[in-house]
Amino acid sequence: MATSRLLLLRHPSALLAVYLAAACALQLDASAGGLVRWSDYSVLAPVMAAALLPFRHTLIVGASTLATSVVIYGFVIPGVSDGGRAVVIAAALLSLGMSLAICRVRVRRQARCAFAVPAPSGERTSRIASAPRQAPGGLCASLPAGGPPPGRLPQPAPVDLAYGRADDGRPQAHWLDVIPLPGARVALVAASVTEDGEPAPILVPELRAAVRTLADIDMRPDEMLSHLQDVLHRLQPDDAAHDVTARCLYAVYDPVTADCTLACAGHPAPIVISPDGVTIAVDLPSGTPLGRARAHVATAEIRLGKGSVLLLHTHSGKRTGSETGADGSPVRERRIEPRSSLAATCRTALRALATEGGPRQLRVLAVRTRTLDTTTVATWDLTAEPAAVSAARKHVTAQLTAWGLDEATPTTVLIVSELVTNAIRHAQPPLRLRLIRCDTSLTCEVTDGGTTSPHLRRARTFDESGRGLFIVAQLTQRWGTRHHPQGKTIWAEHTPQHET
Repeated sequence: MATSRLLLLRHPSALLAVYLAAACALQLDASAGGLVRWSDYSVLAPVMAAALLPFRHTLIVGASTLATSVVIYGFVIPGVSDGGRAVVIAAALLSLGMSLAICRVRVRRQARCAFAVPAPSGERTSRIASAPRQAPGGLCASLPAGGPPPGRLPQPAPVDLAYGRADDGRPQAHWLDVIPLPGARVALVAASVTEDGEPAPILVPELRAAVRTLADIDMRPDEMLSHLQDVLHRLQPDDAAHDVTARCLYAVYDPVTADCTLACAGHPAPIVISPDGVTIAVDLPSGTPLGRARAHVATAEIRLGKGSVLLLHTHSGKRTGSETGADGSPVRERRIEPRSSLAATCRTALRALATEGGPRQLRVLAVRTRTLDTTTVATWDLTAEPAAVSAARKHVTAQLTAWGLDEATPTTVLIVSELVTNAIRHAQPPLRLRLIRCDTSLTCEVTDGGTTSPHLRRARTFDESGRGLFIVAQLTQRWGTRHHPQGKTIWAEHTPQHET
């Protein structure tokens, strides 16, 4: 089935011509034997197209089948009775209607799998179900289909999302992704894959899964791309003649600090739209693609104020014109209305990038940033002394009471006590405690100036230490460590059990 679909998408015109020629030959041959009332081959073809092809291609196949039946049974074959002509043409017309209905149902079911990002007010911002628009260069630009399927974002949602694409129906060798990270942060991914200079869609699922797996480890963006380079090397065929490369942009947005850390390997830099509608290009060199020897990963850190829009785009396929569309310069030349919706911003960027001679396959992701305040985040600086454990307990108890989460106090206090104690014993100052309220979860973070990572182990009966992280692991859904230039952060996330 997948091979048939790939063949139909790559050579639709040639296959349509072959089908029409075969249909005419079979019907003319059948008419010589007196079988002029039935054409089962004509009835089944549009239905098969509805199961394999997009709506537009299904319409072309069905309309061509209907036109062929009208010409052959109405003009070419002599001696056809009015009843026989009506039966054949009616069957072809009914097949066209059924195929369009089947294709529409299939598309709608696929659209239900689209992601929906819950907004803080409780409303859901889902993918925009607008009708397809004709973009420059004959591209179909729409916002509903094929959106990135992010995991469930924490609440309050750190970003609002809108997604758009323009493609020619061929398999896509690029993708956009949104990945929730601990601490209410979110990772944004834009990437494309080529093999010997041509798009390589077969490698996209494996690389996308690798990016999500590496994101769970919570490394810095540049380290993540370095590990992705190793993954790409393992995916390359044994034949050294093949040149497999990947262009990737990986960004992590922290709604607490409003900082966005980006790493890029051969991918165009994103565009930032300020709250007043001014477009700004991120000063981030593209670097060299992954897969080549000693790929250069460019990094940058920017501050995104509340209401800023980050535009990520990616494409695959060769360009026939200038490369202005690849670096986002057409977007920078356009004025974006400050209060325009994310959907309108996404459509504007899509039309600007899909210029004449631009890429035949293009995706755009518009991300509007939010920031978290004292209603969801609390931070305290601690001293590197044993008395800091008692102070941390008091801070957490008071904050959970203010948030109305008294039932979560015993568990959270125990988790914080273990994390702070480990930081005092094994790490270096400065120490900082942060408590983040995300939807129904609480995340406890302890940041210190050390670089060593803790390891979970099972203490024996008479051991005097080694039980802290074991206790934390038993009380939380997940925990981990992330490193940064100033040290590291140990975090633990758990869901309070509300009383019924």
